Amino acid sequence: MRAALLCLFFLCVAPVFASAEPGLIEAVAAIERKDYVAAHAALAPLAGSGNAEAQYVLGRLYAAGHGCRKDESMAAALFRQAAVQGDPSAQNSLAMFLVEGRGVEQNAAEAAGWFRKAADQGLAAAEYNLGLLYAEGRGVEKNPQEAFKWQQRAAKQGYAPAQYILGRMHLHGEGARRSETMALHWFQQAAGQGEVRAQNDLGSFYAQGVAVPQDYAKAAEFYQKAADQGYVPAQYNLGVLHEEGLGRARNMAEARRWYRKAADGGDKDARAALELLDKGRASGVRPPSAP
Repeated sequence: MRAALLCLFFLCVAPVFASAEPGLIEAVAAIERKDYVAAHAALAPLAGSGNAEAQYVLGRLYAAGHGCRKDESMAAALFRQAAVQGDPSAQNSLAMFLVEGRGVEQNAAEAAGWFRKAADQGLAAAEYNLGLLYAEGRGVEKNPQEAFKWQQRAAKQGYAPAQYILGRMHLHGEGARRSETMALHWFQQAAGQGEVRAQNDLGSFYAQGVAVPQDYAKAAEFYQKAADQGYVPAQYNLGVLHEEGLGRARNMAEARRWYRKAADGGDKDARAALELLDKGRASGVRPPSAP
């Protein structure tokens, strides 16, 4: 099982600070209005005086290049300063930089240690990331049971990426007893939060009748949700349903449209389907399959 470590360096939502120092309040207000230059100005003196929360958020600004020149080395240094003070978000961010070799020398073993420190404080993102390392044997000895344990902790906190991974682990019997019913449960939880991979996999469950009665209309509904968010496998699967007239009226124009989107995203099956349609033949497409 391979899954990318979660990246949390966008600033769509202003951080919530535990303390109420004036500079932090100013930074929150600036981030909310996307005035990152002002946020940087408010955070820099606090970070310099050793405030861990300011160090972490200032690191995020440097990592994204918001309000300053992008500087991953500076971001990593700030994350480390906050991490050694026990800030779990900074510990998680430093660990991600260590895994990816961003701004620091790549070191998965050290990353695992920081993920664990943050996970032990209950940070769901760190629990998820630590679970991925155990699943892949990166920086730690591969251990599906440990991977399952950490994903389950994050999933029970409502963390959608972990809910999806936990569903995959149940589906394939990785670290736990194989259970299509439990996989369905966790996919439903994650899909309800907009997790595109879970939406696509739920679509495949309904298309194939896995743990649910076969229902192409429901399959199309879930494929559509993921496809509308740009998820390439779902775009291909939706094209198949349109071409074959499964769960909706046959519509070759829509089939072509979704195949084109998937092909533009690099899907080889979608490119092959388009080529056959262009030659005036039924494409003989690969049907939507269970995950």
